[in-house]
Amino acid sequence: KNLRRRNPDSAMVPVRSVSRFIMSNVRRSYATEAKAAVYRQYGNPESVLKVESQPLPDKLAADQVLVRVLAAPINPADINMVEGVYGIASTLPAVGGNEGVAVVETVGSSVKDLKAGDLVLPLKPGFGTWRTHAVSKNTDLLKFPEEYKDIAPEYAATVSVNPCTALRLLEDFVKLQPGDVIIQNGANSTVGQAVIQLAKTRGVKTISVIRSRPNYEEAVALLKQMGSTAVVTDEYAASPDMKDLMSDLPKPKLALNCVGGSSATELVRLLGPGGVMVTYGGMSKKPVTVPTSLFIFKDVTLRGFWLSRWIEAHSKADRVAMMSTLLPLIKSGELKLWMERKPFAKFEAALAQAQESYRDRKIVLTM
Repeated sequence: KNLRRRNPDSAMVPVRSVSRFIMSNVRRSYATEAKAAVYRQYGNPESVLKVESQPLPDKLAADQVLVRVLAAPINPADINMVEGVYGIASTLPAVGGNEGVAVVETVGSSVKDLKAGDLVLPLKPGFGTWRTHAVSKNTDLLKFPEEYKDIAPEYAATVSVNPCTALRLLEDFVKLQPGDVIIQNGANSTVGQAVIQLAKTRGVKTISVIRSRPNYEEAVALLKQMGSTAVVTDEYAASPDMKDLMSDLPKPKLALNCVGGSSATELVRLLGPGGVMVTYGGMSKKPVTVPTSLFIFKDVTLRGFWLSRWIEAHSKADRVAMMSTLLPLIKSGELKLWMERKPFAKFEAALAQAQESYRDRKIVLTM
């Protein structure tokens, strides 16, 4: 199926599969150096990140793998890591980027689980995907399922963080049934978009809360197209009109918070008795504050989720199984990710764009 996506820099462009992307970028010999976005101190990403040349070894150690990075997104967590405010600290100097997809170019003598041409993903955060090539131990890589090698490289590069977070949020905290209702803020984020689409496949209704913005009507139309039952602003969610809007729906069983502050407070107020709010982000950088009465009279529960912690507690097989739930939905078009490709050669411009306010499309670097 030839999926097509709007490219803001041109017109509609065809999306190539990963396998075709690899074949169109075949190299006759291995690279001797890599280009990488390196930071030597924490701080403003646009100030501390510099693209540098890094030599690659002439010979691999027995357990090493040389990979060529195909695509890597710029995620909010990547920015936080460069700033030094993330839950995991980098060992400086470090290469930016935690997520991406790469193709194996060659392997060391003792590596048996990977071979040239295999697609791989970083197994853990902190890999440093904003580069053209990397040398890694084979145990730090996760083989991408062979049967889905034909999906677009930007999808392969972005499936392992945001869509996986959305899946865990829907599966790990409340047992949701068709007809149930969930409510979320930051709904135009990539996680929020994935939540809407995954919930739709399960017959679960989604109420989406977003910030007021210049392109509000366009954002509403996009989220409703994805399957959101209703889309409102934070201000509307805090108004008496919100109860009228929800009067014909069951009370939400689950609230998903990536904003914090007053936005999170309103989500908890709208939960049904015994409801659960899961916080997985804090974009407002304000604390989550909940009135005591909601604990006493509604018996609400507050939880937290961090995918990195989930990864530490689960096996490679668990991660493959999780992606195998998502990849068929991507292939069928039931799960779409709104992205904008930018060449790594224009890294500085891409980095600036990724940090713009009110973005609905994720920036994905292509190497």
